[in-house]
Amino acid sequence: MTRLSRPLRLGLPVILLAALPVAAGPPAASAPAGGQVVFTEIALPGTALDRYRRTPSAEHWRSVANLRRPHVTQEDFAAEGVHTHGVPGVVVFDYDGDDDLDFFVSNGPGSPNSLYQNQLEQTGRLSFVDTAAAAGVTFTDLDVNGACAGDIDNDDDTDLYLLGRNTANHLLRNQGDGTFADITSAAGDIAAGAYSHISCTMADIDNDGLVEIAVANAYDMNTALAILRVPHALNQPNQLFKNLDGRSFTDISATSGFAPVKIDGVVPDPAREELTWSVTAVDYDQDGDTDLVTSNHQALVQPKKYGGVDRGFVRVHRNDGAGRFEDITTSAGLAEWGGWAGTSFGDFNFDGTLDLFASNAGDYMKLPVPGMPHQNGDMTSRWFLQRPDGTFVDSRRSSVTTPVTDNGDADPTLGGLGATPWAWGTSTFDYDNDGATDILLHGSIDGMNLVTADNPGTLLRNKGPGALRKGFFPSFDYDEAALSTTDHTKRSVIGVAVGDLDRDGFTDIVSAAQSIKVGDTTRYKDEVRFDRYGVFDEEAAFLKVYRIEGSVFVPTGNHTVEGDLSVEINGGNGNGSATVRTLGSVGTTPDGQVNRNGIGAMVKFTPKNGAPALHPVTAGSSYASQDSGEGTFGMGAAGTGTVEVLWPGGVRNKLYDVRAGERVTFPEIPCGYDDPAMPRHRYAACVVRALEDIVAAGHLTRAQAWRFFTSAIRAFGDAH
Repeated sequence: MTRLSRPLRLGLPVILLAALPVAAGPPAASAPAGGQVVFTEIALPGTALDRYRRTPSAEHWRSVANLRRPHVTQEDFAAEGVHTHGVPGVVVFDYDGDDDLDFFVSNGPGSPNSLYQNQLEQTGRLSFVDTAAAAGVTFTDLDVNGACAGDIDNDDDTDLYLLGRNTANHLLRNQGDGTFADITSAAGDIAAGAYSHISCTMADIDNDGLVEIAVANAYDMNTALAILRVPHALNQPNQLFKNLDGRSFTDISATSGFAPVKIDGVVPDPAREELTWSVTAVDYDQDGDTDLVTSNHQALVQPKKYGGVDRGFVRVHRNDGAGRFEDITTSAGLAEWGGWAGTSFGDFNFDGTLDLFASNAGDYMKLPVPGMPHQNGDMTSRWFLQRPDGTFVDSRRSSVTTPVTDNGDADPTLGGLGATPWAWGTSTFDYDNDGATDILLHGSIDGMNLVTADNPGTLLRNKGPGALRKGFFPSFDYDEAALSTTDHTKRSVIGVAVGDLDRDGFTDIVSAAQSIKVGDTTRYKDEVRFDRYGVFDEEAAFLKVYRIEGSVFVPTGNHTVEGDLSVEINGGNGNGSATVRTLGSVGTTPDGQVNRNGIGAMVKFTPKNGAPALHPVTAGSSYASQDSGEGTFGMGAAGTGTVEVLWPGGVRNKLYDVRAGERVTFPEIPCGYDDPAMPRHRYAACVVRALEDIVAAGHLTRAQAWRFFTSAIRAFGDAH
């Protein structure tokens, strides 16, 4: 008897199953309308979370020494270094496999990194224990910047990659028992040299089932010359490492076309490296292969319109499907200079294409910097909306003479902000579960004479499809109340990541600060006459560490100290949601192609009678940080919704009648419901074979497999 016709562990012969009608799901349940969301701080005195302090980098002594001098010059600042308080990164992931989210936070030399184990599964209540020492991830001898996490060997345990400042990176293999083993020395090129590695991302760029690792590099941060004086020569090339066998990697930066930077397809002479702060692997055009997006920084080098050179773009490196990349930044409409730092992604205008948000230096930062020309809009954090043809619309074009104009289309106020504050980290998620993708931008700078205090943690609430302008441009509101319980203006926030830590169906926020401000802040408007027509104009401030006297800078006594950690729990509002975690089946079923975490997949969720939302499964985004890979999809008052997954490689699967409150593990079923060449009986057999293997591997129960089977047959019928 063939496998096709024999009785299956799922319960019935395949031929009979393929002919069965699919029962309707449960009736939709009503839910109260959503109200104001307020986040509550749990990194309180006496908790393990409150003990985190970010130790400065080795170069910080120069900054301290300058503060003790009677006055300093710009040359002294150039010798200080940048980010001398360090670059704390946050990675939200389930390291111990108990189905609640833990998180990693990096630290500086002489202090251990932190790995906070969530005690929800163990005790039934949300609390955290720092298990870094027991897990073997302290690395007190290193200055660790960002980090990223993914299952490099598809063994069902998520591994961790740490980025060193001016030193080697470290690849830590999760051994499945709560500990990590440092496999760097045996893993080929993955140490990546002594660059200033800032951010990283993982994805399977060639669809062979193994995730590669891309690294964003800045420059030698021992000095600030690359920020102040030298446009390109001091910057460091980005890197891409191919996963050979789950344990070793080789450098394919050049052969893949990812680095060095090309201008119109040609490597400039001399090579024009950019100052890159972040990299994200994401299938931006939803063609089944993973592309790379980098955020590059203009810094204090004058842009072209002020007589200098444009060097800071959000760059898109499009994958050809075989792991080779083409820089399409200019043709995609993204050649707009800025102090770009982090990126996040979502469908902000409900048209099915993936849009991006990029954090920027903001509209206030140049006010206390003498001699810097600046127009409102030059360095605005903003969204870029993707058209169906793959090009992007920019709501404020920094390259034009006057960036801020209201042409009746794009919202020039950026959700009523008018002007945006400094931002490093950014995440896109539906924080109020109304079915629309919202935006978080966070951060401030602590460097040289510039210590900003203008970003209280900025949440932009998407007003939904009914508020679109001309059917394309989204509308947002600034939600001042949501994050008001923590004074983030005192914190120099760097790392930001989100995830549902308490499993209540609402997404929470973790942020790490490089420093805390000591002393009274000064409002910008008390120093410089201006009007940005923004909600922050009245209170936007900076810490005046130096006052300017002629051509020199005199210390004021204000200063900063080691940074801290914030963990803000979403209080909810009564709206429903569903959570989806992707699971690749490479090595589980013969036709499985997708890495175990499902990194690179695009998850679409459509509430009943609602608009669809997109969640790309990424392993490294924002700035030096990583959001949880699972997606929490707001449903408002809807009781059910439909999940569709576009897997790396192009296969599409669907699950119907997902109920509000559900947490769904969605496995790769390597049989596309929309494949026109697949007859019904072959499709049904393919689905059952895969589900049998997935059940045998312990990833699904038989009842869960039956549900995926009936949805697969229904999806096939709907498509044909």
